[in-house]
Amino acid sequence: MKELLIVAAILVSGSAFADSQIFDTAKEANFKSCLSTVTELENFFGDGVSYGNWSQWAKENADKQPFTSTIELTFKDGVHLVDLTIAPSSDGTCSYLYTRNWFSSKSCIAASKEPFMKDFEYKTEINQKISGFQKGAVKIFLTPAGDGCLVQKKEVGFRHKKQGA
Repeated sequence: MKELLIVAAILVSGSAFADSQIFDTAKEANFKSCLSTVTELENFFGDGVSYGNWSQWAKENADKQPFTSTIELTFKDGVHLVDLTIAPSSDGTCSYLYTRNWFSSKSCIAASKEPFMKDFEYKTEINQKISGFQKGAVKIFLTPAGDGCLVQKKEVGFRHKKQGA
């Protein structure tokens, strides 16, 4: 019979600029096998941006389970919501997945011509309304939302790096 994992959660209040709040939370949770990956990704998202997070992890054997954090990046012109998951692999590497969402007041056609879409290639319509674009391992999905567009950026780093590398 499968045991239920007990999940702990912490709400980190306030905001920070290039702080180590996710790193500190992961370390306190005993999620130590992927701290260099946590640091790299926290710096990637939080550098020069006000942010806060709410993280979850397994209470038992936290170092062998995924660690996940929902991050709010607050900009002068809006917010981005990031769901980040980092997981240790059996070979000592760490994998990650993030999904970053934000709203563009422009139509999806206009958003597809924005600088952040540079070098992204149109790939597919997911079903009827959502367009998919790709550049390497990064995918962007554009979903019509009223007069604007919901933008979703997704990246997976399989076996990204070993701890301390």
